[in-house]
Amino acid sequence: MSVLHFNAFVMNTVSHIQHGLWRHPEARQADFEDVNLWIDLAKTLEAGLFDAIFFADVVGLYGPVGGDYTVNASEGLQIPSNDPSVLLSALAVNTEHLGLAFTSSVLQAHPFEFARRASTLDHISKGRVAWNIVTSTQESAARNFGLERLTAHDERYEWAEEYLEVVFKLWEGSWDDGALLKDRSRGIFSDAGLIHRINHVGKRYRVEGPHLPSPSPQRTPFLFQAGSSPAGRAFAARNAEAQFISTPNPRAAAELIVETRDLARISHTAKRIEAPNQRKFFCEKDFAMIRGAPRCGQSVAQNSLILEWRKAALWKRRLMLDW
Repeated sequence: MSVLHFNAFVMNTVSHIQHGLWRHPEARQADFEDVNLWIDLAKTLEAGLFDAIFFADVVGLYGPVGGDYTVNASEGLQIPSNDPSVLLSALAVNTEHLGLAFTSSVLQAHPFEFARRASTLDHISKGRVAWNIVTSTQESAARNFGLERLTAHDERYEWAEEYLEVVFKLWEGSWDDGALLKDRSRGIFSDAGLIHRINHVGKRYRVEGPHLPSPSPQRTPFLFQAGSSPAGRAFAARNAEAQFISTPNPRAAAELIVETRDLARISHTAKRIEAPNQRKFFCEKDFAMIRGAPRCGQSVAQNSLILEWRKAALWKRRLMLDW
């Protein structure tokens, strides 16, 4: 029987996709800087049996180079926004089972630093972290990180391939199983002979290693991707365990899913998926956080937030029967 998975699609900002909802008298998004808002939401989602909370993110403004951002700021269009990866630590220690997914672009962090941060989060959450791999589409983002212009579209995916090569080497190859000993009697914490430098030399990165954290419960976080272009879908077929899709109807979604799984079969290089049919697909929905919504202690039947999400996803349930 097919299983229907639910992620809550959010962003650490005042206005994510359904812009203007923060003005509703009962909306809570205007207080997004308050960690307790997110803790409350995470607990509610966990009580409602959601699989994960998924944070979108951007590292630049939408609009042309040097463009005016008056409307962005006045309407709260993803500015101000905060780093989702920092927030995950608080959510991790206040939940037990909820998956914790965050977006990070290859543009914004060196792979050595990112691999260390992701491993740390995976340790804190006891193996519940997921990474949404993006390459950034904003010219503003590129200029925020020292580039004159946004790298060409397909070249960004080549960049992402090397980025993943580096983090995979750190997560999977730097520490052998059994390297972490914690042997008090002999006074040996780790076996240096089982810890390796990766000595990566590529087009963009030179990384010696070794990886500083010991292996986390997952080693490599669960991997999401949302590419819809030919290059993006090929990248997702090779690397992602789950893919976000945005389609107008179930038929279009089914066709996209079949094509992506065929790409995975052709590539023969999927790094963590043993069979293309194991790959998961998530259709994009959105919701608002409403002040006074039922809290995590109430039953699912009473929880209007959960009910509205499940109502919105019924068409997906019908589609998944054919997956």
